[in-house]
Amino acid sequence: MLPMSYPISLPVYEDEAAASLLKPIIAMVPVALLVASAYLWSSGESAGSLALLGEAFIIGSILWVVFPRKYQVYEDYLRIVLGGPFAVKISFSQIKMVEVTGRSALTINFATRIAMTYVRIVMKQGLSIAITPKSNDLFVENANQALSRWQGTTTATGSTHFPG
Repeated sequence: MLPMSYPISLPVYEDEAAASLLKPIIAMVPVALLVASAYLWSSGESAGSLALLGEAFIIGSILWVVFPRKYQVYEDYLRIVLGGPFAVKISFSQIKMVEVTGRSALTINFATRIAMTYVRIVMKQGLSIAITPKSNDLFVENANQALSRWQGTTTATGSTHFPG
């Protein structure tokens, strides 16, 4: 049973990562390594085959971990859900604004498609973060509503709230 002192926070809004041809194209790298490994194994090069098999596993694991699955808006932070137990949590105290843009900018990319427009999370310090939810406009609308509510509560109480 969960302790009662830890509230379970539910997402205010959630959107899946936009599907595109980018994932299958990138997935071809570990598949090509597996094919090359099978070829080397069949030609008697077992050491080279095992090396390529290990590389296919490592690269496949990295790609599985870093590709976003969902983008979530909570009451006091945004969350980018990656593979397995991994996620990126961005506190509203670190965010200046969230916008849909088509401008090229130096960003940390959690994009799952090549698109003319994307959602940019502008940070107070450091690089902005680029994401591509299925619906850019709905995500930005919900993120900005949650950000405004959060700013209203922190201004009213005079304290800064950091998610745990």
